[in-house]
Amino acid sequence: MRIRPRVPAAAVAVLLAGAACTGEPAEPPGEPESPRPLPTVFGGDPPPGVAGEPSRFLHGPGSDGPDILDDSMGVRIEAVGDAFLISSNSEERHVLQDAADGGTLWEGGQRVDRFGTARDGSDVLILTGDDGGSTVIDDDGETVWSGGGRDAYVGGVVVRRPEGWTAGDPYGDFTVLGTDGREIWDFAFTRPEAGPDGDGDDAPDPDPDRLGVPVGVHGDTLLMTGPTGLLQARDIGDDTGDLLWSMSGDDPSLAGETGVPLPRPQVVGYYGLPGADAGDGTAATPEESPGDPAASARPGTDAPEARDTVLLRWSLPEDPSLLSLHDLGDGETLWTLAEPGANPVDREFTPAQVTGTVYDPETGTLLLPQASGDATVIAVDLATGEERWEFEDADERSITPSLALAGYVYGDSRSADDTDSSQVVLEAETKDVVADESDSYVETVTDDGHVLVVRDRQRFVFPPAGGPAPEGSASPTG
Repeated sequence: MRIRPRVPAAAVAVLLAGAACTGEPAEPPGEPESPRPLPTVFGGDPPPGVAGEPSRFLHGPGSDGPDILDDSMGVRIEAVGDAFLISSNSEERHVLQDAADGGTLWEGGQRVDRFGTARDGSDVLILTGDDGGSTVIDDDGETVWSGGGRDAYVGGVVVRRPEGWTAGDPYGDFTVLGTDGREIWDFAFTRPEAGPDGDGDDAPDPDPDRLGVPVGVHGDTLLMTGPTGLLQARDIGDDTGDLLWSMSGDDPSLAGETGVPLPRPQVVGYYGLPGADAGDGTAATPEESPGDPAASARPGTDAPEARDTVLLRWSLPEDPSLLSLHDLGDGETLWTLAEPGANPVDREFTPAQVTGTVYDPETGTLLLPQASGDATVIAVDLATGEERWEFEDADERSITPSLALAGYVYGDSRSADDTDSSQVVLEAETKDVVADESDSYVETVTDDGHVLVVRDRQRFVFPPAGGPAPEGSASPTG
């Protein structure tokens, strides 16, 4: 899954001015003018990384879209898996639309709290109701789970926390449930005994038998941690509860620090390394295994099966943080990289992964925002752990990456007075500027490759590259 920041509404609004409502035009002397109709064909060349012809458009007569697209204040659109999430700018209202054919998959008025993942890594929407409860919707529009109180959705399972649980006192009896209510595992997270000097929660504790608070799930692997910063991976499949591996900030394969307190871990994300040969710690370069990480596991190909990995960020409040990539199955450290700035993690044991990251599968480039230091963003080669580039000068620091597409990174660049925004397109591997002045704006891209492009007050949907030619093309043919 790509973790995506929300698209700035102002940048899209400029290109869409007049799409939702045309209003009354001024009437100069002479014949009254009529509003210029919305275009239904895509004029000009598509943006970098976008190929072919659009399959449909979203606004105006002939679009057959939901009425939310006529919102007087406009809408914003983000990708959720293979679907588009259309959100009103005037009220709490959302529609999940099939990106391929425009069919409505789900609609509702609950607040979107965040994006999450299912156990297989696919995207889900996590909604919050007026009562504080949560509802989880998958990218097919199906309700995966609803609940609240002591129960929390964590990466495709439900974690029932102890009565009166708080992040400051995280100990007690936990139960891990399936989204269907089936009990998977129950365990007790015990409080450590204070040492001779009175240390307790902040003292290094290498004992994984004390377990921890679940903070992430991928497949049959559950990750948990505690106040001391010890991270554990536990099986929730056939060997439920078994320890797969554990890691702490003073591990020799990491920084090897022994100070107190130890760095706290946070899950950045889960990634399949294309062409990885499980067991030898290596991965093919993007040139050897181009495209989607899942491509290496497709039936009928000779490429070795993708290696499931988890990227962690180890942080202290004021010191530069450390990235480490691990084999999800056995915890083998594949690489580490010191980040240029400090990136403190919260102490709330939240299951949300690091926000603002952008991953380009075409080149294996991962962009990570920095909370402090001179660089606002760094780009990392996910296969090798080498830093490719940083955003350093004032012009670069004004760019907020929003999505990756076919070897390119799209970002929104704010002017110095923060009154104007434009989209900049960079090469993912080099940060070379490919385009910074365009009449088109790429708003979002789905996991299966549908691209939403804004041009001349209209939104156009381009099908995945290499897919079948669209019927009833929305592009000029002559």
